[in-house]
Amino acid sequence: MQWKLRDIVVAAVLATACGAIYLGWDLLYKFLPPSINPVAAAGFNGLWWIAGGIVPYIIRRPGAALLAESIGGFVEFALGSPYGIQAFTIGMAQGLFIELGFMMGGYRRYTLPWMLWATALGGIGNYIYSYFYYGVDKLTLPVQIGYLVVTMISGAILAGLLSKLVGDAVKRTGALRNFEIARQVGKAS
Repeated sequence: MQWKLRDIVVAAVLATACGAIYLGWDLLYKFLPPSINPVAAAGFNGLWWIAGGIVPYIIRRPGAALLAESIGGFVEFALGSPYGIQAFTIGMAQGLFIELGFMMGGYRRYTLPWMLWATALGGIGNYIYSYFYYGVDKLTLPVQIGYLVVTMISGAILAGLLSKLVGDAVKRTGALRNFEIARQVGKAS
């Protein structure tokens, strides 16, 4: 379970690429009409923590989700996110909860249901952060619950399912043969 230099480099490269994707998602998100229901808008949230799904899925090391989300959020901020430094800090909150999901699986479970579970937990980090910094506290309780549920589902699909599909596709090319994702062939992944 020890990190190797190649794990760190790949984590940093993937997280940096995800940070650029986050910035693009920031800009697209700004096109949503202000009148959109917050619960519907929450359906877009999960893509903002895809680094927290794909990096741990490939390298399978403790701390991978938190590291990936921290780097991705920092890159998003550094590239000029309209959310400023909060792009970085919310990334850490989301990454912390995704990390908790992988920790609960002993950093050994990477099946589709487990990926969906771990990345859905990123929605809890998003909700808590958004409660204090993005006005979720001003919503009615039923809308807050809807926001949390939809955010978690969004995380499961956009960060969990998408990470698994992309990771498996890259694995089939042989490019990941030196990483844990390829070594754990006998185990369900």
